[in-house]
Amino acid sequence: MSADIHDYALMPLKIVEAALADFDCGREDIDDFFHNKAQAYEKAMFGKTYALCPNGDPDTIMGAITVANASIFTRHLSWRRRDFIGADVEDEKSGQNYPAVLLGRLGVDKRFQHLHLGPQIIDFVKAWFSSESNKSGCRFLIVDAYNEPGLIQFYERCGLHLFFSTEEQEKKYRNIHDKEGEPPIKLETRLMFFDLINYNNEQ
Repeated sequence: MSADIHDYALMPLKIVEAALADFDCGREDIDDFFHNKAQAYEKAMFGKTYALCPNGDPDTIMGAITVANASIFTRHLSWRRRDFIGADVEDEKSGQNYPAVLLGRLGVDKRFQHLHLGPQIIDFVKAWFSSESNKSGCRFLIVDAYNEPGLIQFYERCGLHLFFSTEEQEKKYRNIHDKEGEPPIKLETRLMFFDLINYNNEQ
């Protein structure tokens, strides 16, 4: 069974804050963010949180997201990675930092996870930030995905790609260094991207 996201609306935090206290996506850290930290992030202008609700019903939270401005810092990428990520970027802009939106948090309440809303929410975010109504330049969608095979595969099915083919390459980009004599550091998350111009071209 699935649902059509067009039957629902993304509503801002100030409208859904009370109902969000009962949100439960099954991941303690994500639930804790939406319960206890989303308001502070918004007040500090670090991220904006929205909840997916049946139209006109802010008391029913089906899913929640937090988005923020971001950049891909091309000067920290090898030329091969830059060519891979910016494959469709015009040559004269290939050396610039790429403007992006970060999908910082995404969760679907356990009561509605059978509706397969996650891919539709991501598609909505793609459309939202590549539309003419977007108020700033935004070329890429970035996700800092948990470094778990199932979640990486989920985002890949949604059209996103890993920034780097190996964790070693990504650790260098993130300026994370293994310590001599200690086990290699395992990344908790992996950076993934989608070029929003491809969304426009596909429509």
